[in-house]
Amino acid sequence: MAMTNEEQRDIVIRGATIAVCAVAATVTLPLIGELQMEKRAEADFHAEAVRLASIEDGGVTVRADPMTPSLLDTPWIRTVEYTLKRDTDSSMSRYAMRDRDGAALSSLVSFRPEHIKRAEKINDEAQCLSQAIYYEAGTESLGGKMAVAEVIANRVRDHRYPDSVCDVVFQGATRTTGCQFTFTCDGALTRAPRGRNWDTAQKVAAHVLMNLNEERTGGATHYHATYVDPIWSAGLIKTDKIGLHIFYRFPRGAEWAQVRQNYNRKRERVITAAAEADVNAAATSV
Repeated sequence: MAMTNEEQRDIVIRGATIAVCAVAATVTLPLIGELQMEKRAEADFHAEAVRLASIEDGGVTVRADPMTPSLLDTPWIRTVEYTLKRDTDSSMSRYAMRDRDGAALSSLVSFRPEHIKRAEKINDEAQCLSQAIYYEAGTESLGGKMAVAEVIANRVRDHRYPDSVCDVVFQGATRTTGCQFTFTCDGALTRAPRGRNWDTAQKVAAHVLMNLNEERTGGATHYHATYVDPIWSAGLIKTDKIGLHIFYRFPRGAEWAQVRQNYNRKRERVITAAAEADVNAAATSV
């Protein structure tokens, strides 16, 4: 039975419609599925972000604790907290993640040209302190080495002395008299440091420069070998004897009066002894 032209046209139209729908479904269904997965993942992320941000009031309580490390107060951590707490619709989420990552990267870019000078100064001070320990207490026990290094560190902190290790160690070294540490003006530096004593001196210097040492000299700013008796020691307060050195600090308060008396008495004894020695020398020569 033959179909009319109108029936044939309806069949063609229906077939074309079905074909178009099939093509459209083939193209759009994966896109719809992908969008649904993105929405689901975004919802999961948002829920997790809200949960994390709510812990410890978003970090405020943690940072308020005096024992909290400074790391938790960096711009990066604060930005992460901010991105976790803000609404995470698709456009805002992208900007939030960009800000977070940018803050993380900027926190890593910490090197500046002035850091080179700081590194050079640290290296120089370690060298100066190591030399002082080596030449002044190279054969002493570890405690003796630490005590000598502590005196130098105490002088750096004292307003009466220069504010750097090298300046303290080499103070007065350019004068024929007046060097504060003997090795800086008696030619000892012509002998290069070496061996186990030099290795130990460098380790002790690093230890003291990082403020890891425990005080052992009672705040001493002076010392001398046990086999000498310099006149200046009478003008100070003895704090301790460690190894081959005796240590002293400046007087405080009422101690000054007693120290002045001790110094004057010792000075008179020294002058008298020197005068007697001259008389005896003159008598011997006659």
